[in-house]
Amino acid sequence: MKLYPECVPCMLQRAMMFCRDEDDRTKREVMRKLCKLFSEEISKDITTTELAFERNRVIEELTDNRDPMKDLKEESFNAALKVYSALKSYVEGEKNDRERFKKALKIALAGNIIEFGARDHRVNLEKLEDEIFDVVKGKLSIDDTDKIYEKVKNSREILYVTDNAGEVVFDKIFIQELTKYAKIYVSPLSRPVQDDACVEEIKKTEIDESCEIIPRGDFIGIWFDKCTPEFLKKFDEVDFIIAKGMGCYETLVDHPERLKRRIALLMKAKCLPVARDINVPLGSAVVKLL
Repeated sequence: MKLYPECVPCMLQRAMMFCRDEDDRTKREVMRKLCKLFSEEISKDITTTELAFERNRVIEELTDNRDPMKDLKEESFNAALKVYSALKSYVEGEKNDRERFKKALKIALAGNIIEFGARDHRVNLEKLEDEIFDVVKGKLSIDDTDKIYEKVKNSREILYVTDNAGEVVFDKIFIQELTKYAKIYVSPLSRPVQDDACVEEIKKTEIDESCEIIPRGDFIGIWFDKCTPEFLKKFDEVDFIIAKGMGCYETLVDHPERLKRRIALLMKAKCLPVARDINVPLGSAVVKLL
Protein backbone atom coordinates (compact mmCIF):
# COMPACT_ATOMS: atom_id res chain seq x y z
CA MET A 1 0.00 0.00 0.00
CA LYS A 2 1.36 3.37 -0.97
CA LEU A 3 1.91 5.92 1.76
CA TYR A 4 -1.04 8.15 2.65
CA PRO A 5 -0.18 11.61 4.09
CA GLU A 6 -1.91 10.59 7.35
CA CYS A 7 0.59 7.74 7.75
CA VAL A 8 3.44 10.15 8.51
CA PRO A 9 2.30 11.54 11.90
CA CYS A 10 1.28 8.02 12.91
CA MET A 11 4.80 6.78 12.15
CA LEU A 12 6.28 9.58 14.24
CA GLN A 13 3.89 8.76 17.08
CA ARG A 14 5.05 5.15 17.02
CA ALA A 15 8.65 6.35 17.00
CA MET A 16 8.04 8.22 20.26
CA MET A 17 6.49 5.07 21.71
CA PHE A 18 9.61 3.08 20.77
CA CYS A 19 11.73 5.74 22.52
CA ARG A 20 9.54 6.20 25.59
CA ASP A 21 12.29 5.01 27.97
CA GLU A 22 15.07 7.08 26.39
CA ASP A 23 16.28 10.45 27.68
CA ASP A 24 15.20 13.70 26.04
CA ARG A 25 18.49 14.13 24.19
CA THR A 26 18.07 10.76 22.49
CA LYS A 27 14.43 11.46 21.68
CA ARG A 28 15.37 14.76 20.03
CA GLU A 29 18.09 13.07 18.00
CA VAL A 30 15.65 10.37 16.87
CA MET A 31 13.11 12.99 15.81
CA ARG A 32 15.78 15.02 14.01
CA LYS A 33 17.01 11.99 12.05
CA LEU A 34 13.49 10.81 11.26
CA CYS A 35 12.35 14.21 10.06
CA LYS A 36 15.36 14.30 7.75
CA LEU A 37 14.61 10.76 6.53
CA PHE A 38 10.95 11.54 5.94
CA SER A 39 11.67 14.79 4.12
CA GLU A 40 13.93 12.88 1.73
CA GLU A 41 11.90 9.70 1.25
CA ILE A 42 8.22 10.62 1.39
CA SER A 43 6.65 10.38 -2.05
CA LYS A 44 3.63 8.93 -3.82
CA ASP A 45 5.73 5.87 -4.71
CA ILE A 46 7.07 4.73 -1.34
CA THR A 47 5.12 2.12 0.63
CA THR A 48 4.22 2.21 4.30
CA THR A 49 6.34 -0.88 4.93
CA GLU A 50 9.43 0.56 3.27
CA LEU A 51 9.27 3.79 5.27
CA ALA A 52 8.53 1.97 8.54
CA PHE A 53 11.52 -0.31 7.94
CA GLU A 54 13.85 2.68 7.51
CA ARG A 55 12.33 4.40 10.54
CA ASN A 56 12.92 1.33 12.70
CA ARG A 57 16.51 1.04 11.48
CA VAL A 58 17.24 4.65 12.50
CA ILE A 59 15.73 4.15 15.96
CA GLU A 60 17.64 0.92 16.58
CA GLU A 61 20.93 2.54 15.60
CA LEU A 62 20.42 5.54 17.88
CA THR A 63 19.02 3.70 20.91
CA ASP A 64 20.87 0.38 20.58
CA ASN A 65 17.57 -1.30 21.47
CA ARG A 66 16.33 -3.98 19.08
CA ASP A 67 13.20 -4.76 21.11
CA PRO A 68 11.71 -1.47 22.39
CA MET A 69 8.19 -2.94 22.74
CA LYS A 70 9.26 -5.93 24.84
CA ASP A 71 7.41 -4.86 27.99
CA LEU A 72 4.16 -4.11 26.15
CA LYS A 73 4.38 -7.39 24.25
CA GLU A 74 4.80 -9.32 27.49
CA GLU A 75 1.93 -7.43 29.11
CA SER A 76 -0.40 -8.13 26.19
CA PHE A 77 0.70 -11.77 25.98
CA ASN A 78 -0.04 -12.32 29.67
CA ALA A 79 -3.40 -10.56 29.37
CA ALA A 80 -4.32 -12.84 26.47
CA LEU A 81 -3.36 -15.94 28.45
CA LYS A 82 -5.83 -14.94 31.18
CA VAL A 83 -8.78 -15.12 28.78
CA TYR A 84 -7.53 -18.05 26.70
CA SER A 85 -9.51 -20.71 28.59
CA ALA A 86 -12.83 -18.89 28.24
CA LEU A 87 -12.33 -18.46 24.51
CA LYS A 88 -11.19 -22.04 23.99
CA SER A 89 -14.27 -23.31 25.84
CA TYR A 90 -16.46 -21.09 23.66
CA VAL A 91 -15.12 -22.84 20.56
CA GLU A 92 -15.10 -26.36 21.98
CA GLY A 93 -18.75 -26.03 23.00
CA GLU A 94 -19.74 -25.86 19.33
CA LYS A 95 -20.34 -29.31 17.81
CA ASN A 96 -21.04 -28.26 14.21
CA ASP A 97 -17.77 -28.30 12.26
CA ARG A 98 -18.50 -25.25 10.11
CA GLU A 99 -19.74 -23.15 13.02
CA ARG A 100 -16.81 -24.19 15.21
CA PHE A 101 -14.44 -23.15 12.40
CA LYS A 102 -16.18 -19.76 12.17
CA LYS A 103 -15.96 -19.17 15.91
CA ALA A 104 -12.25 -20.06 16.00
CA LEU A 105 -11.58 -17.82 13.00
CA LYS A 106 -13.34 -14.86 14.61
CA ILE A 107 -11.36 -15.33 17.82
CA ALA A 108 -8.13 -15.17 15.82
CA LEU A 109 -9.45 -12.10 14.02
CA ALA A 110 -10.49 -10.47 17.30
CA GLY A 111 -6.96 -10.93 18.62
CA ASN A 112 -5.87 -8.38 16.03
CA ILE A 113 -7.13 -5.61 18.33
CA ILE A 114 -3.97 -6.14 20.42
CA GLU A 115 -1.83 -3.51 18.75
CA PHE A 116 0.00 -0.51 20.17
CA GLY A 117 0.82 2.78 18.50
CA ALA A 118 -1.84 3.04 15.78
CA ARG A 119 -3.09 6.63 15.96
CA ASP A 120 -6.78 5.74 15.52
CA HIS A 121 -6.88 2.70 17.82
CA ARG A 122 -6.62 1.84 21.52
CA VAL A 123 -6.89 -1.52 23.27
CA ASN A 124 -7.81 -1.89 26.95
CA LEU A 125 -5.98 -4.96 28.27
CA GLU A 126 -7.89 -4.78 31.55
CA LYS A 127 -11.11 -5.41 29.62
CA LEU A 128 -9.61 -7.66 26.98
CA GLU A 129 -12.13 -10.49 27.26
CA ASP A 130 -15.03 -8.09 26.74
CA GLU A 131 -13.32 -6.43 23.78
CA ILE A 132 -12.53 -9.79 22.19
CA PHE A 133 -16.10 -11.03 22.53
CA ASP A 134 -17.40 -7.74 21.11
CA VAL A 135 -15.56 -8.60 17.89
CA VAL A 136 -16.38 -12.31 17.97
CA LYS A 137 -20.11 -11.67 18.32
CA GLY A 138 -20.14 -8.57 16.13
CA LYS A 139 -20.68 -8.19 12.39
CA LEU A 140 -17.98 -8.34 9.75
CA SER A 141 -17.74 -5.49 7.25
CA ILE A 142 -16.34 -7.96 4.73
CA ASP A 143 -17.24 -11.61 5.29
CA ASP A 144 -15.74 -14.30 3.07
CA THR A 145 -15.74 -16.87 5.87
CA ASP A 146 -17.76 -19.50 4.01
CA LYS A 147 -15.51 -19.30 0.96
CA ILE A 148 -12.45 -19.57 3.19
CA TYR A 149 -13.89 -22.61 4.97
CA GLU A 150 -14.29 -24.38 1.64
CA LYS A 151 -10.72 -23.49 0.68
CA VAL A 152 -9.40 -24.84 3.97
CA LYS A 153 -11.36 -28.09 3.64
CA ASN A 154 -9.72 -28.69 0.27
CA SER A 155 -6.17 -27.86 1.36
CA ARG A 156 -3.36 -30.19 2.29
CA GLU A 157 -0.93 -27.51 3.46
CA ILE A 158 -1.66 -24.05 4.90
CA LEU A 159 0.74 -21.23 5.69
CA TYR A 160 -0.31 -19.07 8.67
CA VAL A 161 1.31 -15.61 8.78
CA THR A 162 1.11 -14.02 12.23
CA ASP A 163 0.83 -10.38 13.26
CA ASN A 164 1.05 -8.99 16.81
CA ALA A 165 2.66 -10.76 19.75
CA GLY A 166 -0.31 -10.86 22.12
CA GLU A 167 -2.74 -12.13 19.53
CA VAL A 168 -0.84 -15.37 18.85
CA VAL A 169 -2.47 -16.73 22.01
CA PHE A 170 -5.78 -16.49 20.14
CA ASP A 171 -4.22 -17.65 16.88
CA LYS A 172 -3.45 -20.89 18.69
CA ILE A 173 -7.17 -21.62 19.05
CA PHE A 174 -7.72 -21.17 15.31
CA ILE A 175 -4.56 -23.07 14.38
CA GLN A 176 -5.69 -26.03 16.48
CA GLU A 177 -8.91 -26.05 14.46
CA LEU A 178 -7.00 -25.76 11.18
CA THR A 179 -4.85 -28.79 11.99
CA LYS A 180 -7.98 -30.93 11.64
CA TYR A 181 -7.97 -30.12 7.93
CA ALA A 182 -4.35 -29.64 6.84
CA LYS A 183 -0.70 -29.48 7.79
CA ILE A 184 -0.01 -26.00 9.17
CA TYR A 185 3.16 -23.93 8.80
CA VAL A 186 3.36 -20.86 11.04
CA SER A 187 5.36 -17.83 9.97
CA PRO A 188 6.28 -15.19 12.57
CA LEU A 189 9.07 -12.62 12.24
CA SER A 190 12.64 -13.81 12.53
CA ARG A 191 13.42 -11.36 15.34
CA PRO A 192 11.61 -8.68 17.42
CA VAL A 193 10.19 -5.81 15.37
CA GLN A 194 7.70 -3.34 16.91
CA ASP A 195 4.98 -5.29 18.74
CA ASP A 196 4.81 -8.10 16.19
CA ALA A 197 5.21 -11.77 17.06
CA CYS A 198 8.57 -13.40 16.43
CA VAL A 199 9.75 -16.98 16.93
CA GLU A 200 9.99 -16.46 20.70
CA GLU A 201 6.25 -15.80 21.12
CA ILE A 202 5.31 -18.78 18.97
CA LYS A 203 7.38 -21.05 21.20
CA LYS A 204 5.82 -19.52 24.33
CA THR A 205 2.36 -20.54 23.10
CA GLU A 206 3.69 -24.04 22.24
CA ILE A 207 2.19 -23.71 18.76
CA ASP A 208 5.47 -25.15 17.47
CA GLU A 209 4.59 -28.51 19.06
CA SER A 210 1.99 -29.13 16.35
CA CYS A 211 3.22 -26.87 13.53
CA GLU A 212 6.48 -26.14 11.75
CA ILE A 213 7.85 -22.61 12.19
CA ILE A 214 9.07 -20.77 9.11
CA PRO A 215 10.41 -17.28 10.03
CA ARG A 216 9.85 -14.75 7.27
CA GLY A 217 12.22 -11.85 8.01
CA ASP A 218 12.60 -8.64 10.03
CA PHE A 219 9.89 -6.36 8.64
CA ILE A 220 6.17 -5.74 8.95
CA GLY A 221 3.80 -7.79 6.80
CA ILE A 222 4.94 -9.85 3.80
CA TRP A 223 7.65 -7.92 1.99
CA PHE A 224 8.49 -10.27 -0.87
CA ASP A 225 11.81 -8.59 -1.71
CA LYS A 226 13.11 -9.26 1.81
CA CYS A 227 11.40 -12.53 2.79
CA THR A 228 13.55 -15.51 3.71
CA PRO A 229 14.05 -18.07 0.91
CA GLU A 230 12.34 -20.70 3.06
CA PHE A 231 9.24 -18.52 3.41
CA LEU A 232 9.06 -17.70 -0.29
CA LYS A 233 9.35 -21.38 -1.20
CA LYS A 234 6.57 -22.38 1.18
CA PHE A 235 4.40 -19.41 0.12
CA ASP A 236 4.47 -20.71 -3.44
CA GLU A 237 4.04 -24.39 -2.48
CA VAL A 238 1.11 -24.41 -0.06
CA ASP A 239 -2.52 -24.72 -1.09
CA PHE A 240 -3.75 -21.83 1.05
CA ILE A 241 -2.45 -18.92 3.16
CA ILE A 242 -3.94 -17.13 6.15
CA ALA A 243 -2.47 -13.65 6.68
CA LYS A 244 -3.13 -11.60 9.80
CA GLY A 245 -3.28 -7.86 10.21
CA MET A 246 -2.90 -4.53 8.48
CA GLY A 247 0.78 -5.05 7.71
CA CYS A 248 -0.07 -8.08 5.58
CA TYR A 249 -2.78 -6.14 3.80
CA GLU A 250 -0.45 -3.20 3.14
CA THR A 251 2.22 -5.44 1.62
CA LEU A 252 -0.01 -7.88 -0.27
CA VAL A 253 -2.30 -5.35 -1.94
CA ASP A 254 0.54 -4.17 -4.21
CA HIS A 255 1.08 -7.69 -5.59
CA PRO A 256 -2.18 -8.89 -7.14
CA GLU A 257 -0.21 -11.33 -9.30
CA ARG A 258 0.65 -13.34 -6.17
CA LEU A 259 -2.82 -13.46 -4.63
CA LYS A 260 -4.84 -15.77 -6.91
CA ARG A 261 -7.75 -16.10 -4.46
CA ARG A 262 -5.63 -18.29 -2.18
CA ILE A 263 -5.06 -15.88 0.73
CA ALA A 264 -7.43 -15.21 3.61
CA LEU A 265 -6.89 -11.78 5.17
CA LEU A 266 -8.01 -11.44 8.80
CA MET A 267 -7.71 -7.96 10.27
CA LYS A 268 -9.26 -5.08 12.15
CA ALA A 269 -9.03 -1.88 10.11
CA LYS A 270 -7.48 0.12 12.92
CA CYS A 271 -6.37 3.20 11.01
CA LEU A 272 -8.07 5.55 8.55
CA PRO A 273 -5.69 5.01 5.60
CA VAL A 274 -6.12 1.22 5.65
CA ALA A 275 -9.88 1.51 6.18
CA ARG A 276 -10.10 3.92 3.25
CA ASP A 277 -7.91 1.74 1.06
CA ILE A 278 -10.03 -1.38 1.56
CA ASN A 279 -13.25 0.67 1.60
CA VAL A 280 -14.64 -0.10 5.06
CA PRO A 281 -15.44 2.09 8.08
CA LEU A 282 -12.69 2.68 10.64
CA GLY A 283 -12.61 -0.13 13.21
CA SER A 284 -14.20 -2.68 10.88
CA ALA A 285 -13.57 -6.40 11.21
CA VAL A 286 -12.50 -7.88 7.88
CA VAL A 287 -12.36 -11.50 6.67
CA LYS A 288 -11.49 -11.23 3.00
CA LEU A 289 -10.38 -13.70 0.36
CA LEU A 290 -7.60 -12.11 -1.69
